[in-house]
Amino acid sequence: MAQNQIPYRIVQVHIDDFNMKDQPMEEGAKYGVKSNYIFQTQFDQRLIRCTSNYTFVKYDEAILNLQLSCVFEVEPEAYDGMFNEDRSILTVPEYFCRYMATIAVGAARGVIAAKVERTNLENLVLPPINLIDTIQRDTVFNVEKHANK
Repeated sequence: MAQNQIPYRIVQVHIDDFNMKDQPMEEGAKYGVKSNYIFQTQFDQRLIRCTSNYTFVKYDEAILNLQLSCVFEVEPEAYDGMFNEDRSILTVPEYFCRYMATIAVGAARGVIAAKVERTNLENLVLPPINLIDTIQRDTVFNVEKHANK
């Protein structure tokens, strides 16, 4: 199935939170990374925010955490095209959510590389993240529900 292009521009990349434990990396230690992605929208400005969280763990202990927000402004016609007929529901397609998350992952990789430089964690790299497994459905916003917040 062909995917419609959604014209956009990146309007902000922001480090919401960053912390790390500057401890030596241990050879043979079990390291892992957990990530998640939350999408929000600002209807009146056609903005979609992808907030991503990355937590590196050594065994079960968090050693680095990054929360990063990327804000995208969607072209008016494309944004309007995501609404249902009575404009009560906005549906952001799964593939576009994945695309925004891909940009967030790239930004996060750069932030982490810069922040760990010349620390004990300088060899820590954000690995490839399979966003096909992570983001498997459209993100749906109920306009009335969000307007009453």
